[in-house]
Amino acid sequence: MTSDQVVAELIGMGFEFDDVKEAIKAVGPSLDDAVEFILNGCCRKSRNVLGSSTSSLGGSTSSKKSAGKMRQLSIIEHLQCGRKPNKSSKFTNEPHLVMPSSVRLLGAALGSKESLPETSNAIIPCYKDEDDIGRSDWEMEVKNILNKHFGHSFLKPFQKEALAAWIAHKDSLVLAATGSGKSLCFQIPALLTGKVVVVISPLISLMHDQCLMLAKHGVSACFLGSGQIDKSVEEKAMNGIYGIIYVCPETVLRLIGSLQRLAESRGIALFAIDEVHCVSKWGHDFRPDYRRLSILRESFSTENLKFLKFDIPLMALTATATIRVRDDILKSLCMSMDSKIIVTSFFRPNLRFSVKHSRTSSLSSYEKDFHELIEIYTRKKKFGKAHQLMSKNLEHAPDNTSRTATCNMFEPDTIDDDDAFSESDSEVGMSNECRSASSKDKKLSVEYLEDECDVFQDTDDLDGTCCYILLEERLKLQLGPLEEGPTIIYVPTRKETLSLAKFLSRFGVKSAAYNAKLPKAHLRQVHKEFHDNILQVVVATIAFGMGINKLNVRRIIHYGWPQSLEAYYQEAGRAGRDGKLADCVLYANLTRIPTLLPSQRSEEQTKQAYKMLSDCFRYGMHTSSCRAKMLVEYFGQEFVQKKCFLCDICTKGPPEAHNLKKEVTILMQAIISHNVSGQNRFQDVSYNDAIEPGVSCRRFVEKSNLKRLISTIREQHHEFISSDLLWWRGLARVLEDKGFIKDGDDKAHVQIKFPEPTESGLQLLRSENRPFYVYPEADMMLSMRNRKPYSSFAEWGKGWADPEIRRQRLKRKREGSWKRPKERKMVKPDMKTVRGRLVAKILKRR
Repeated sequence: MTSDQVVAELIGMGFEFDDVKEAIKAVGPSLDDAVEFILNGCCRKSRNVLGSSTSSLGGSTSSKKSAGKMRQLSIIEHLQCGRKPNKSSKFTNEPHLVMPSSVRLLGAALGSKESLPETSNAIIPCYKDEDDIGRSDWEMEVKNILNKHFGHSFLKPFQKEALAAWIAHKDSLVLAATGSGKSLCFQIPALLTGKVVVVISPLISLMHDQCLMLAKHGVSACFLGSGQIDKSVEEKAMNGIYGIIYVCPETVLRLIGSLQRLAESRGIALFAIDEVHCVSKWGHDFRPDYRRLSILRESFSTENLKFLKFDIPLMALTATATIRVRDDILKSLCMSMDSKIIVTSFFRPNLRFSVKHSRTSSLSSYEKDFHELIEIYTRKKKFGKAHQLMSKNLEHAPDNTSRTATCNMFEPDTIDDDDAFSESDSEVGMSNECRSASSKDKKLSVEYLEDECDVFQDTDDLDGTCCYILLEERLKLQLGPLEEGPTIIYVPTRKETLSLAKFLSRFGVKSAAYNAKLPKAHLRQVHKEFHDNILQVVVATIAFGMGINKLNVRRIIHYGWPQSLEAYYQEAGRAGRDGKLADCVLYANLTRIPTLLPSQRSEEQTKQAYKMLSDCFRYGMHTSSCRAKMLVEYFGQEFVQKKCFLCDICTKGPPEAHNLKKEVTILMQAIISHNVSGQNRFQDVSYNDAIEPGVSCRRFVEKSNLKRLISTIREQHHEFISSDLLWWRGLARVLEDKGFIKDGDDKAHVQIKFPEPTESGLQLLRSENRPFYVYPEADMMLSMRNRKPYSSFAEWGKGWADPEIRRQRLKRKREGSWKRPKERKMVKPDMKTVRGRLVAKILKRR
């Protein structure tokens, strides 16, 4: 690689240009050497800070000894660590596994070319037809399978519904919370019938880890895709060797013919489509290849395959999907008209949601927003048994277990729009390393990233905790503190993962940055230390967390606006899976309108993306409705309780309602007058069709811009001369939500930009005597707290462009008494000061 290419790669990882420049100068144009140089250099600085300085926030110091333990693991050490073969297997420690079959299945799951022949008693020896299962007591058979393979004694209601639909040869759409046990819905059919279940998944790592987990439980499984290093696995899978086949959508489209032959030989019980929200163009993670999966319905129907008695059922599964997305999924996949839709409750009663105003991305904001978090994690180093246990664990841990904590971080800086980054789609191949299936020694599969998201699956992943908490218990949770547990902080950009993690590590918090552009060895180490409770905080982009089932995550912090409520709720759902109280905090700049992160989108997708971002913006701005209620109802589900009793709005209560009849009337009159008059005085510039080929011209469009409307109101109504645009913007949003105004622009906007009155708005204006009580939105409340004494000069200057405002100003000037300003008297310079002597010399030269 050339020096320019190395620089581009390092900048893409989020490193500062000065550090990149120094690294290239020191080690030359070598990417790995440069990364190692920067990481180790930053760690030396961090150790000096931790060993010699006192924290201004907590007042605590970290010893040189502890700083040494938190040394950043070098890239070479990471790679050596990842390539060490496991000398001893841990399978003998698992009493419920049969050693020979598990080893063979594990080799198949890993794709090892040295895997033993698949003649295992773990593979189901007999085949059953779904009709025979339906006539028998299938629930008892499922109970035996659950107990034998997974150690569970019963099915959850939604799992039973999904299996009942499959036995009845019906398609099904399963919406269940992350970690609730959706995977059992498609794993049990393979064990129950002995036929093959094909699972389509978007993530290589998810497929790989699921295969590892199933191998530990004596279930035959493999995965196919770009990450599969053993090319013979695909041939074996198509010959019916494996009971469950995980495959990415691109590969399944290529294997339609082979799968049809497999359906005739061994038989296919089910096609399961995981993360099915990727099918919908209205979802938050649309992928075109998923939309092409409709070919499964056509290719595996009785019309196309004469040997089939029934169409092979489709089972679509996801954790987040609005009603519109659900309808699009059913239509796009050509699922049957009588498809069973199974929806569990979206309400997580142990999650405490809150929204806080923050500028974000600045050092002062870090100090203010994370003061409490730093206190919590550094307090354990001073007091209690927790500190003793931690120290003991660190002393007995290998050198490489806690070195990620003070990783490559940089000074916080304001994030420019150019630095904003959306994790792009990519597929990364797997390495040739074979790993032990032991949960303790398992190396995590960051090599197998697809779409720059990664997964770690543990044995508990089969049945995560999604609890129901009684009202009395929720009231007790209000008063109780959070238990100990790690924190995930989601930030919008790669650069901010580095700056925020460095800030936290300076004060002794064991934190690490995680973004998809960092070296894979570093990401593997972050995953392992997070799972082993060594790391306290992970600062990540969306590349971290999908599929993770770590039960004791106590805090999910979003530091900046998420791009959609679907993404926000999915990420927030990674907290509190043990059923205990957990915090989900959104820090956002409530004075600024959020923007979309850069990504390749069509015009239609861009409109939908703005719509989802607008919904997220409104969630943060609302001050009167329970946040859990807003989230549950967003997904089209009725919220039975009046409130959750935990969120910031439920605990503090809504603000005082204000009668804004006068303000609403003035704003509505301004909107109507500018929309009815037809004059061109307040028009937004846009491009018209070219008059001649190759020549473009500009024209004015008759649209009333909200900012200019507010300027007009300030000029014509002197009592609002000092009112803030922020306040009026909030009022316009309230009127839009109530249906009194609408946006007159064809383009999508997060905040209404070109207001137009609706019929309801005109009726509101006619009802002069009716009051109009409104709960102020979050931005309106901020504006009321920080009132401006006068309007800005820029806004005042824009007013001269309006003929009416200019006429009023000139009239006031003519009517008023104008006095000539007095001339300033010259002050004699003080010759005793340097400034005075310099002024005297200048005046003398004149």
